[in-house]
Parts: sequence; C-alpha cells; structure tokens
Amino acid sequence: MISVDMFSLWSNQADEIVKGVTEATNNIISYRNTIQVSKRMFNQLFEDIKEICGFWTGRTYVGVPKNDKVKDAFQLFYKELLKLLVNMKESKRYFERKIANEMLYRGTVYRYLGHTYPTDKVVEPIYDNIFVSWSKRPSNSYLSNKLCGTVTFITCEISEPLYGIDIDAIGCSKGDEHEVVFPTIKECIEEIRYTKEKEENEDDVQT
Repeated sequence: MISVDMFSLWSNQADEIVKGVTEATNNIISYRNTIQVSKRMFNQLFEDIKEICGFWTGRTYVGVPKNDKVKDAFQLFYKELLKLLVNMKESKRYFERKIANEMLYRGTVYRYLGHTYPTDKVVEPIYDNIFVSWSKRPSNSYLSNKLCGTVTFITCEISEPLYGIDIDAIGCSKGDEHEVVFPTIKECIEEIRYTKEKEENEDDVQT
C-alpha cells in the first residue's frame, strides 16, 4: 500500500504527488514480477490503482498544465498499469482477467482542447505518446463550458493492437466525463473539428 494519502493532496504539492504515484508504480511492477500472487495482494494493489486514478480525475484540472515531475510520474504509472492489464488479460486467475477485461478499452473516444481564458489562439493536438484523458461520450458540457474561444474537438478510434485504460470502469471518472486514458496517436485520430463552444453556450443562455 502506498504511504501517501492522495486525497489529502492538491495539485501544487508536487513532491508528495510524485512520491505517491511512484510508490503505486513500483507496487505494480513488484506485483507483476511476483510468481505466487494472492487475491489479497491483488486487492491491495487495486486500492493503490484506484487512489492514483482518483487523484488524476479529482485533483488535476482542465486547462492547468501539470508540473513536469508530476506528469512524468503519471506517464510511468499508466505505462506500467497498461502492461499489467495486458498481462492479466491472459491470466489463469479469474479476478485478474475480470479487471483486465473491464479496464482495457477499445472503441471511439473524444477529447476537448482549449484555453480557460479568452484568447484567439487555437490548441492543436500534440502527438507525443503522452497519456491523457479522453471521454467515451462525444458531448461533455462540463469540459466545453470550462473552455473559451475556439475549442479543438478530437475523435479517436482505439483499435487492435492498442488499448486504452478505462478508469470509468473502476469508478474513478468525474461526473459525466467517462474517462479513458490513452496517448494522442496520429494514426488513431479520425476527425479534428474547431468550434466556438463557449460562445455558442452563452448565446443559448441569452435566448
């Protein structure tokens, strides 16, 4: 179990965040390399995973860049988590196969990019293999209402041999976001649209 209470932290406590995420990552690696695992060990690891994913959705915010150390720690966490899930998908242990099948996601996901302050700048997707949050739903009023000016709306198809990590499946998604964690990979992008979401919403309210 990780020694850090992630839910007591805020986004500006970089060192403590990195410590907790790194501990959880090391626990994933240790579990994956253990030959004789038990359901009790798995349940303890699963609590770590839920705590880190819950922090990701509950303490990181739209339009607020992450500290570089925090971003790097989360990238390694999701990289190792994905390895674990893929391995468990073929496990002889039912409890491992069950969570792997629930969390490994293929299908269409959507992402909003923009600024939280008025600007004429347009945010374009960056194809850097960094894990980010996507939504299983094409419409997300929470996100679109947070963004100003032109919003970049991306449609992505996750297909074989790739998987996304469905954190909505373990109850860690916030509100109606229904989050899947997956990198922005150019070959997976099906559509990019640019809309004036905020202005349109404000016009709707006035009428």
